[in-house]
Amino acid sequence: MSEQSMETEINGVVMEANEEEDLAEEFPPVGDEVDISENVYAQGKKLVLDLNDQMLRSVPNGCFQIEAINALILSQNEISEIPDNIDSLTHLEELFLAGNKLKQLNPNVFCLPRLRVLDISNNELESISPDIANLQGLTELFANGNRLVNIPVELCEIESLLCLQMNENRIKEIPDRFSNLINLQVLSLERNDLDFLSPEVCRLDDIRRLGLSGNHITNLPRELENLVFLEQLLLDDNEFEFIPVQVFWLPSLTELTLSGNKLKSIQTEVKNLKNLTVLGLNGNELEFLPDEICELESLEVLGLENNKLKALPKLVSKLNNLKEIYLGNNNLTCVPEDLFWCTQLEVISLMKNQIFTLPVELENLKSLHSLTLSDNKFKTLPDAVGALISLQLLAADGNQLSELPGNFGDLAALRQVTLSRNSFSLFPTQLCVIQALELIDIQMNSIQIIPSEIAALVHLAILRMNINMVQYFPAELCKLPELQMIDLSNNNIEDVPECIVKLTSLVDLNLSNNMFMEFPSPLFGIPNLETLNLSQTKGHKLLVLPDEIENSNVKHLIMSGNKLRTLPNTVCRMRNLVSLVVDHNDLQSLPSVICGMHSLRVLHLNDNNLSSLPENFEQLQTLKELRLHGNPLRTPPMDVCVSGVVQPIGRFIRRALERDDMLLLKTFDVLKSALNKNELRYLMKKLKLPEDKVLEIEQAYAGKDKLQDRVYNSLLFWREHRGPLATLDELIRVFHIIGYDQLCDKLRTMKIYSQRLRL
Repeated sequence: MSEQSMETEINGVVMEANEEEDLAEEFPPVGDEVDISENVYAQGKKLVLDLNDQMLRSVPNGCFQIEAINALILSQNEISEIPDNIDSLTHLEELFLAGNKLKQLNPNVFCLPRLRVLDISNNELESISPDIANLQGLTELFANGNRLVNIPVELCEIESLLCLQMNENRIKEIPDRFSNLINLQVLSLERNDLDFLSPEVCRLDDIRRLGLSGNHITNLPRELENLVFLEQLLLDDNEFEFIPVQVFWLPSLTELTLSGNKLKSIQTEVKNLKNLTVLGLNGNELEFLPDEICELESLEVLGLENNKLKALPKLVSKLNNLKEIYLGNNNLTCVPEDLFWCTQLEVISLMKNQIFTLPVELENLKSLHSLTLSDNKFKTLPDAVGALISLQLLAADGNQLSELPGNFGDLAALRQVTLSRNSFSLFPTQLCVIQALELIDIQMNSIQIIPSEIAALVHLAILRMNINMVQYFPAELCKLPELQMIDLSNNNIEDVPECIVKLTSLVDLNLSNNMFMEFPSPLFGIPNLETLNLSQTKGHKLLVLPDEIENSNVKHLIMSGNKLRTLPNTVCRMRNLVSLVVDHNDLQSLPSVICGMHSLRVLHLNDNNLSSLPENFEQLQTLKELRLHGNPLRTPPMDVCVSGVVQPIGRFIRRALERDDMLLLKTFDVLKSALNKNELRYLMKKLKLPEDKVLEIEQAYAGKDKLQDRVYNSLLFWREHRGPLATLDELIRVFHIIGYDQLCDKLRTMKIYSQRLRL
């Protein structure tokens, strides 16, 4: 056969691959089919229609048939426009439209005569119509998280407004007539583009809360001191290098936050803020604090994290009402005993300093419930820690601890303890007598044995002991009725006990990077397990996922970093499986039954040896996340798979199979005139066809005149017998083995032409 005639023949068979467009997943359209009656309820004297988070793309007409509703909640949907008949809801007082896709508001919204509350946050609005001035009864307007570049001047005509929130927009200035909002009590303009605060705001005598965090403000107008009723002033994440002196003349101020600025010092006038209860100064450049800060006797919360403090004022004990102090990430080497005479303290954070000891006066803090000592230089904890009778949370990660104080077991109220990144070689048994414990995090140590005494921790819900040297999964762990999460990854465990099935509360189990010789079969029986991680990137690699996996109830199965060559057919009977992650294995193919797993949402198969996907792959209609990178895929090729969208992948596979099948049949047609009876006999033997079937075909097509039919039907049977393994590549391989080099070359040429014609 000439090269030209072969190209002509194949061109008649091969179908060109069409380019596929990614299919964007859309919400199903929901409209009038919503049963409005199920979403209507009375709230006091108000009639509420609540359609929050109903996947609506439009407002159901039924909403406008209940004219008496006082509150309409349409938040968290996909609504892009409000219909004109919104103005028919003449009794409407509250309208919630947050979290939709509105680019503009229907003008009829501004014709609702009784509207008091309007929430249009988290949409795509770039402006608000001047018609908003028609809402003369409006008391609360929420327009956070849009694209607004200005505040409409007409808004200033609504004297009834009490609360205005326009956080997370692009507002650069405040209109000149803003002082007309004489009743405004709450103004939030956080995370905008303001460079300064207009003095107009300082004429709002009744304002109680002023939020200006996340702008570019460096100073405040002197008129600020007129805000004598201001209680909360939020100035975080601006560009202040000093606290404007006007702030110190605000007699009603109870909360002042200036975190995330460039403050290098605090003025002594801070002592004037006698009513201050919250002072936030985290994330500045403070190296010291003035003694006058200790005269804030009403102070309850003091935030000083992420500064450059080397010491605290000597008079800190005067802060009699202090309940929370945050001193993390400073340059402290010690803590003065005076701090521990603030006996109302409930929370102390000292993380990320250079502290190596604490004074004995710590035991005075009988109300302390949270103590954070992480990332310091403690080699031991003082006995005073054991006297903190109200302590519920202790974080001491990242130190050099090798043991706990002997009286640590006296902490009867302790619920959470984190001791990761220390020097423990033995599990601290003092923990095992604290029956209130719900969380133990002691990862990244050198512990080899989990003691049997752990069985006493009947309320333990979370155990993190990853990156240790644990050799055994103790049966005593299986006696903990409330255990929900175990992380024993990166240890030396070789097996799990049969009694693990008694852990009826266990939902999350991580045993990755251990030394299992085979898949631990007891795991199949954990009744409520949802997430199982047996990745073995660093551990002993598993070769087989057993058929018994069908008995598991897990929703999320992670088997990355093993040496799995295939998945069992029984995987399709894992009725709860939602996520299957099998990256970095040696998978050669996927079982076709996987296409029937209609609950599967996530499928990760990166870095395997897959050259093709199952024929019915497009049946995985519920798949939301598909990852196939790092595979030698040919059917379909990687450029089709890279989107992770099932539909175009499935269509390509179907068309490719049709093309390949037609090419295979054409190959049979070529071969039927190229083989004699002895060559055919030898070929059938190498193709491992059943002898009885070979004889049957020879009898059915006996004689020299039927030799071509015999060849053709023998190859047809091979295709049927071998199924998806009967490919042109397999024929070429067999011809090469038996030395039919001329035919082998002819088949290769046919394949090359077929591939060229698809491009």
